[in-house]
Amino acid sequence: MYTSSSPTTLSAAIALICRDPAWWQKCLLHGALAMTIIGLPLAVGFIMESYDNSRRGFPIPLPPWRDWTLRAITGVLALLIDLVFFVLPLMIGILLLTCSGLALVLAARTDLLEPVMRSILGLIGLIWAILFLIGVAPIGRLIFAEEGKIEQALSMEPVRRAFTPPYRAYFWRARLVSLAAYVPAGLLVALMGWLLVANAPLLLIVLNGWLLCSAGVFAQLVGVQLYVAAERQAQSMART
Repeated sequence: MYTSSSPTTLSAAIALICRDPAWWQKCLLHGALAMTIIGLPLAVGFIMESYDNSRRGFPIPLPPWRDWTLRAITGVLALLIDLVFFVLPLMIGILLLTCSGLALVLAARTDLLEPVMRSILGLIGLIWAILFLIGVAPIGRLIFAEEGKIEQALSMEPVRRAFTPPYRAYFWRARLVSLAAYVPAGLLVALMGWLLVANAPLLLIVLNGWLLCSAGVFAQLVGVQLYVAAERQAQSMART
């Protein structure tokens, strides 16, 4: 059950997350877990638990440290959503590039090799951009949290819902607003690049990576609140 005070703006979502006195400790912990790669499912499971709690009307406090086994399993399933919608298209694109290039070489049409490769790469980039801009991964995770059926989240349902009124308007707005929450992470990415180019001490690079992952966790927590609010508004509109 949703609360009527679900935040619909970036500032309100950030303020809600910060109402948990331990928000920064939880972000730092799960940022450290995400940085190890092995602990990434735990960090994603933490985000998924926030989806579930927020949908039931209890966004705060943020999920405590408990039942890490279930959280890791949930995180692995949630990562499959990213795999299907982002990694799989890339793998298909690489296969298409390889097959097309080989076919053109065998047919002695090397003059077409460059334009065909550029077209395929452009198509892959366009698909990636569309999937990213419509927020298919957050919508998929929201569906997973709502239905508890990973197969529905891995289907075309997230894409369908992203383009179906009244969800479309609210989800697209949530996506645009949530992107602003990644500004700190973007700045840390730029700082990481500078540290690497400047051959900074390893300790500084690791510290920056930790803060970068933690900023990513915080941005996703903010996105949780925005998407939960968007779903609530869309369902309310659909009932009228």
